Amino acid sequence: MKKNRYEIIQIIILKFLKPLVHIWMLFDMKRVVHKTDSVDFKRKEPYIMLANHVFIFDVIHVPLKFKKNPYIVASENLFVKQPTKFLFKWVVHVIPKSKGASDLRTAKGIISAKKKGFPILIFPEGDATFYGQTREIEYSTIKLIKKLGIDLIVCNVKGGFLSRPRWATGKRKRRQVDLFYDVVIKKEELKTLSISEISEIVTKALFNNDYDFQREHMIKHPGKDLAMGMENVVYVCPECEAINSIKTSGNQIKCNSCNTEGIMNQYGFIEGFKFDNLFDWDTYQRGFYDKIYNTRIESSGRLHYLSFEDSTKEYQGEVNIVSENGVLSLSGVVNEDIKIEDIKNPIITLRRNLSFTYNSKRYFIQLEQFGSSLLRVMQDKY
Repeated sequence: MKKNRYEIIQIIILKFLKPLVHIWMLFDMKRVVHKTDSVDFKRKEPYIMLANHVFIFDVIHVPLKFKKNPYIVASENLFVKQPTKFLFKWVVHVIPKSKGASDLRTAKGIISAKKKGFPILIFPEGDATFYGQTREIEYSTIKLIKKLGIDLIVCNVKGGFLSRPRWATGKRKRRQVDLFYDVVIKKEELKTLSISEISEIVTKALFNNDYDFQREHMIKHPGKDLAMGMENVVYVCPECEAINSIKTSGNQIKCNSCNTEGIMNQYGFIEGFKFDNLFDWDTYQRGFYDKIYNTRIESSGRLHYLSFEDSTKEYQGEVNIVSENGVLSLSGVVNEDIKIEDIKNPIITLRRNLSFTYNSKRYFIQLEQFGSSLLRVMQDKY
């Protein structure tokens, strides 16, 4: 299958831009590469590469060592705003995907890229972690690996979450990411492996808990605002069980209900609370789904409607948001009461941009606060 005009232009542009991207990523964080002898960064034949998604720029760091640039499966939300809209059309090979949903269009794009000889890069969790551990792998990806019948490379990304936490608004110094590459299944082996066997291999190869990795290496990431933003991902106090009572300032953490105080230290661990890491804290707060479902949660934000047919995002105005007893109420530029059970494909992008589908319309709200607790109400996923 021949390459189209956009692909040819992208190949030419990337050839000249890639050295500059290398320099840019050196300023982003220190990249330490580990690989087995089975991995050839100069290989020409197509392959599919899976990586765990831990921070915003791993999508750049992971494929950077390979000579041949892959097609990257990325959220369709990135196609409706500049500058990523321009970047993904003219510079980078990208296949759009609806986050958190299976997508026949995405599968067709991947198969087409393979027929043209392109490698393919997928982050099969479907979204970056907020809590530092690899999440469940989407089953559709496993079936696709079997169907493609090409070598499967895995890149296990370690250390990137604590260097650049998705939830954080404060910067860390001495950022470092370790990338571990391995060909875990050769194309000849795919013919005899079952879907469940492939799933087991992929799950094991991609699993990472950044806190476990940090306990072994204890890499310092100093900063002045290490705790800032944490209140958007922890919504149950482990000391008093209050909802949305956690507040942060600088490196300080405090529950405004029971006045428990703690800090986020330079290694990314929490001091002063029951849990010293966000993964264990989130495992605990997942047991409070019924309580937050019925609790009144209030936030505000900027409402947009998304259209993926013509790649547009239309700003509507400011809205107030209230979630209580299974109903999401919007007031301000629009006035709607939406039953939680009628909401489809809710997802958080970046730190706290909430998007969901209701009555065939795609809502996109840039929230001021409480993104994770609102999402947990809509979809017990995060």
